[in-house]
Amino acid sequence: MWQELRVPREAAGQRLDVWLAAALGCTRSLVQRLLDDGRCAIYPGKARAGRSLTGGELVSIEVPEVEPASVEPEDIPLSVLHEDEHLLVVDKPAGMVVHPAIGHTRGTLVNALLWRWPDARSGGEAWRPGLVHRLDAETSGVICVARSAEALAFLQAAFAERRVRKQYLALCAGRPRADVLRCEAPIGRDPRDFRKRAVRRLGEGEAREAETLFLVRARGDGYSVVEARPRTGRTHQIRVHLAHLGHPVLADPLYGRSRTWPPGLADGAPGLRRHALHAWRLVVPHPRGGELVCTAPLPADLQPWVPAGLEPLA
Repeated sequence: MWQELRVPREAAGQRLDVWLAAALGCTRSLVQRLLDDGRCAIYPGKARAGRSLTGGELVSIEVPEVEPASVEPEDIPLSVLHEDEHLLVVDKPAGMVVHPAIGHTRGTLVNALLWRWPDARSGGEAWRPGLVHRLDAETSGVICVARSAEALAFLQAAFAERRVRKQYLALCAGRPRADVLRCEAPIGRDPRDFRKRAVRRLGEGEAREAETLFLVRARGDGYSVVEARPRTGRTHQIRVHLAHLGHPVLADPLYGRSRTWPPGLADGAPGLRRHALHAWRLVVPHPRGGELVCTAPLPADLQPWVPAGLEPLA
């Protein structure tokens, strides 16, 4: 998980590693390891352990997930799409982190799951109870949780064998010329920015095959509504592939053109303030047989940009 931290003015004069360790609640040795691995950047300038801060800098850092003992249940409301003795399916809101990490151990989906369903711990590690897949913090929508070790093993096999069908709704910049687009570009780490993934050649930057089918469902003024069907599950796959095709996701600060949509959005004005990606529908085999189909309704911030009544295609 990567985080962005703004250095306060009162931290002026402190070493970068000392301030980061205090801000994240971790050891300086961990900060040093992240710096050595190239998982920290500071703007402006270069991230070095002994760098003297002036205040106001923006620090981006990729932090590891926390140890099991660090996770506490929290009473956080959840929108439940399905629940039985084997599986839970929830509609994750945009802005909610899935897994706790160093410096971000509260307010996550895992904290909420452990409060409402204490038996979720039996489905996997305490910090990742029954979770087989994940969504980026700003991506809303369907996420599935196993309620037992048996259900977890079943889901893991289903995802590995690509028997799970995932459908996303994305708002992308521009108007694609074709109604159907397929991207089969491999994805690996971006050599210039540790926060990002990029289209790479197989074997470069841990690049692995990636495939996404895009169906254009509607076209608006300067943007399009797209249904994305990823066949593989690489980090940031839909966002990377749409940017590679020349149609980045709206309000995507990593791969797009602006942090908001429309780009000149004024404070307090209605619009998009997070990347416009929603996990719309998930079709998974059920441990008891058959398939479970769960659809998450469009969140309020996406509704003004999507034709009324639009549903995922079968």
